[in-house]
Amino acid sequence: MISSIGASYLGSRPAIIEHKRLGGDCLWTGCVPSKSLLASSHLSHAMKHAEKLGLQTIVPTENSRTALERMRNIRSKIALHDDPERFRKMGIDPHFGLARFKNPDTLEVEGVGTFKSKRIILATGARPKIPPIEGLDKCGYLTYENIFELEVYPNCIGIIGAGPVGIEMAQIFNRLGSKVVIFEMKNRILNEEDPDVSICMQNILLSEGIQIHLGNQIEKVKADGYKKIIITPNNERFIVDTILLATGREPSINTLNLEAANIDIENGIVRTASTLVTSNKGVWAVGDVNGGPQFTHVAEYSASTAVRNAFLPFAKSIEYSCVPHIIFTDPEISHVGLTSSQAESKGAKTFRVDFEELDRAITDGKTEGFLKISVDRRGKILGSSIIGYRGGELLQPIVLAMKHGLTLPQVADTVFAYPTMGEGLKRTAMSYQKSRLESPLGSILKKCITWLN
Repeated sequence: MISSIGASYLGSRPAIIEHKRLGGDCLWTGCVPSKSLLASSHLSHAMKHAEKLGLQTIVPTENSRTALERMRNIRSKIALHDDPERFRKMGIDPHFGLARFKNPDTLEVEGVGTFKSKRIILATGARPKIPPIEGLDKCGYLTYENIFELEVYPNCIGIIGAGPVGIEMAQIFNRLGSKVVIFEMKNRILNEEDPDVSICMQNILLSEGIQIHLGNQIEKVKADGYKKIIITPNNERFIVDTILLATGREPSINTLNLEAANIDIENGIVRTASTLVTSNKGVWAVGDVNGGPQFTHVAEYSASTAVRNAFLPFAKSIEYSCVPHIIFTDPEISHVGLTSSQAESKGAKTFRVDFEELDRAITDGKTEGFLKISVDRRGKILGSSIIGYRGGELLQPIVLAMKHGLTLPQVADTVFAYPTMGEGLKRTAMSYQKSRLESPLGSILKKCITWLN
């Protein structure tokens, strides 16, 4: 959609071809429904723990139908932004059907017709990656594509996979009344995050009553009446009502007939140059299909870059070093750039502030977590990880600083309002400034000041 809108702004008359419905994963099976249910689950949790803020605890009546109905109403409301008629008014022609390449510059759309173009942008997204577990097909399972179509919450749900999707869904269902059991074959949850971040989140989930089984391969699953049994190699058995697969995603390209368009594929991913053009110089691939970070904001960024490159000279390369990501648990997890271990392997130093040190976190009862920033010897920011209240918003000024080359000394020279969670960034910058005073040059400076006084 971003590509078609950009093309229309540049004076073209683009066609957008969609297999199902406009809006994609983010609207129908990802960001919007999950964040709607996360909001309900966070409030439910806060009501149960109101005594922490000096109020009477209220145990909410668990009514899964109403929370799910709210989610679907929100989804329908936001879907108005993606109404086909709105696109037609912008000079964009939407068509619905399964598309496949007939030759390098021609697409056949099932039930619609043939489209020929000098410029084609592939933005077909991703689909759930299904692990080869014995009995899955017979037993039945859910993925992010259909979990939001449930009418009621399951009494007990087994989640296979402890990445961002699995962990968000685990907290949603646990806080809204389901028993949750997580299975992860690696030795920690959220394996792509800094270890101290994932361990902190793991401890929070355990404290909320979620069962987590790590380093555990699932050997097979089977049905037992209305129940499902998850079996590990050492014959441990877990009985659940529903199985959710959260084992990753893979590009949705298998029906495109890319060979007819002379488009190269590498390890199941459309191979592109840094300018997002494929081996077919009239086709660009954006979003989840080209192996980049699988986030909606990255898809938007790559789509706008591809449109610019398709129509304008001096092609621009895409650059991922300052792309943030957020996991919308409670507390939130956010990250940009290098992890602390990656940065420190390059000689960088990491500075950390725990939120229990911030006055605003104390007053709001949100002291869990921390903020840390890794910098080189001149104070250039190389990466940051946050776990804490509104961690996603707290990361944005760090992303801005990284993108435009601001250093921690410049951050330290900025006035931050008190009391705010943003002071965590200021305090981290001041920690860096303090470390400079402990250097040989800093020692000389302190001796000079002492001598002058």
